[in-house]
Amino acid sequence: MEKIDFVIDWVDDSDPDWNLERQKYQVDTGDNRSVRYRDWNLLKYWFRSVEVNAPWVNKIYFVTYGHLPSWLDINNPKLVIVNHKDYIPSEYLPTFNSNVIELLIHKIPNLSEQFILFNDDCYINKPVRKEDFFNSKGRPLDAGVLSPQLPKENSITHITTNNVEIINKYFSRIDIMKNIFKFINIKYGKQNVKTIATMPWKIILGFHDFHMPNAFNKQTFKDVWNMESNNLKRTLGNKFRTKEDYNVWIFRYFQLMRGQFTPRKASFGKYYEISDNNNSIIEDIQEKLHALIVINDSEVTDFEATKKELINSFESRYPTMSMFEKRNNC
Repeated sequence: MEKIDFVIDWVDDSDPDWNLERQKYQVDTGDNRSVRYRDWNLLKYWFRSVEVNAPWVNKIYFVTYGHLPSWLDINNPKLVIVNHKDYIPSEYLPTFNSNVIELLIHKIPNLSEQFILFNDDCYINKPVRKEDFFNSKGRPLDAGVLSPQLPKENSITHITTNNVEIINKYFSRIDIMKNIFKFINIKYGKQNVKTIATMPWKIILGFHDFHMPNAFNKQTFKDVWNMESNNLKRTLGNKFRTKEDYNVWIFRYFQLMRGQFTPRKASFGKYYEISDNNNSIIEDIQEKLHALIVINDSEVTDFEATKKELINSFESRYPTMSMFEKRNNC
């Protein structure tokens, strides 16, 4: 199997330079809510979880505006620091739009053909193998579950609907039937009901998005950009997330519709939203219930108390410093 890199993007909302630049563009009509940027101080546990649960990773590409955590050992041979300007054209910078940052991920210099894209709220929660993400032929593992996209306020479904509009230019139900046992599969369990419910329509109604770290082939990014550069470029000019954007999941959808994936259990990962009651999240961290977990930011009554609760849970699970932390860090 080829080498596999991880890519993770991160923002430090306390960086005064970043905040000054963001203020310059606040007239932009995009999504500029604090939940898009605030830091829960959990990043070091992401690195600890990788070291414990996925020591086979080749390189970790750490993508930022330019700021870095004070504790991060940037000299670690497995770590590559990537500034936005290293791969995003200057006419689109600065950007505060995660869709811009991720649509061009394949442009990162020296990134491996096979890579896994993480957000900083996605954690490896128990030991995983390369084979959990790519098969022996380099095809990504995924759950090809179809589901209608229903736009609603403060959700991402406006954007995923934009993605699906492009998908319907190139694919139809016929393409699903060509790989029917990848779209209806015992590994998906009850999720198969969603796919079956969409089958009467000739067009693609949408996909179930598991909000998990996604395995990608870089070639898929190149192909879709060659096919849809005019549409994708429109997103690059949006300083903040907008309803008119496309996002990185469009590349996942192409992989699915081309049949360029191997089915994986839908229960491989679990998506959570932070709330005033995080018992389920803490139980999953402590009991290793899922291989991957996503802990998505959301509105809470007491941010500092909730942050401390999550930090304590991760610290209990991963008390040992990783190789990615400075040894003299205070």
